[in-house]
Amino acid sequence: MNKVSLNRKAVLLLLFAAGPVSAASFDCAKAKNPQEKLICASPEVSRLDAMMATSYEALLQRLSPDAQNDLRRSQREWLAFWPTSCREEGRPLSPRSKNAQDCAAARYKDRIALFEGPDSVTGDIVLYPVSSYTIRPSDAGVERIKYAQTVISYHAVDLGQAAHEKKNLAALIDRWLRKDMGAAGDGDAGSDSETAKRFIISLPMLLSTGTTSYFYGHGAVHPVSGYSTQHFLLSNARPMLATDIFRGAQWQDGLTSMVEARLMKELGDFYYIETSQELKKLVINPSHWQFNAKELTISFNPYEVAPYAAGAPSVNLPWSSLAPWLTAPVRDAVSLK
Repeated sequence: MNKVSLNRKAVLLLLFAAGPVSAASFDCAKAKNPQEKLICASPEVSRLDAMMATSYEALLQRLSPDAQNDLRRSQREWLAFWPTSCREEGRPLSPRSKNAQDCAAARYKDRIALFEGPDSVTGDIVLYPVSSYTIRPSDAGVERIKYAQTVISYHAVDLGQAAHEKKNLAALIDRWLRKDMGAAGDGDAGSDSETAKRFIISLPMLLSTGTTSYFYGHGAVHPVSGYSTQHFLLSNARPMLATDIFRGAQWQDGLTSMVEARLMKELGDFYYIETSQELKKLVINPSHWQFNAKELTISFNPYEVAPYAAGAPSVNLPWSSLAPWLTAPVRDAVSLK
């Protein structure tokens, strides 16, 4: 982590510790529009506004010009997005509304968390947050819903700062991080959607991300959410394959059998997969896998193996139970005790 990043984090820690002091990033005596008045009316939002301004400026300072332009674009979109997204049932933003203030605080916290994401890959490939915010009048014809919103966020590589010997690797990682995220922004005017890709804990030889998706069709009974993982094998500079984790011909059936037994025990009558082959297609797909040193977690989205009421089931398997099928690099990286 570079010196600017350390200084930025130190400033933010001091701001958090300062308590609920009103300290907006602008002069509240000159507040004119509803969002400025809301910020000034809420000590928490005021504090978060000042914190975000500090975080944003510090982040800009460590980026190359192209990445700075990307960040400025997204910040302009966000500043226009949050006041509309915090309106209640389409009415004008109410600065004194507790619901509107709580919504604003949540939006600010999300934005700050995006700025405070990882600084780099392997210590020398600089990352920065990419985000897009779109809000438009809803065309679903639902009286209480006036707007449709689309949000995407993830981290990308600042290619302008990549060292010459790391240019190719940086470009490959950047392409991998951006994969499918452009299409996620193609929302429609009759629904809300949000897609966020974040780095998650993984094995030493991997970069892993988790993508959370949320979709709510206006007028639907409930929203639909999903989660998937993506893994990049650093040593080979490419997306990870299942064969980078497991070897031989038996692992697919063995892994499926273990997961099936756990799901049937935990879900009981809620488990509705009819055949092992149907479950196998899900189990052997790395987008369902999460790793740490102790275990492999296989997660399923709502509706994949059980009704919506069962939520998102998952199965944790210790590496020791999978030892006969693991590749040598994985065996060296995990605990088999």
